[in-house]
Amino acid sequence: MLNADELEHAGAAVSLDLMMLLDGVKRRIKAVPAAEYGDLAEECGVSVPTLYAIIADRRLPSLPTFQKLCNYFAITVDVATHKQVMPPVVKPNS
Repeated sequence: MLNADELEHAGAAVSLDLMMLLDGVKRRIKAVPAAEYGDLAEECGVSVPTLYAIIADRRLPSLPTFQKLCNYFAITVDVATHKQVMPPVVKPNS
């Protein structure tokens, strides 16, 4: 069984409500002054380049990172209610 970190890189399907929540988190990250990205990254256990990749839609955060981002911005989310992860989807070669 793959864990959430492994599925993230495999292109796993994510529920629509989580994607809408992620859009809200990305807006909050963008509102943070760039000089404070280091503090945000440290608090969430990721690198600053990872934060930039998340807001640029080049990367989805793992569930633990997503939870930490929500906690940082005081967004109430119960990841346990969204624990069902669908199997990885195959991305077409372009």
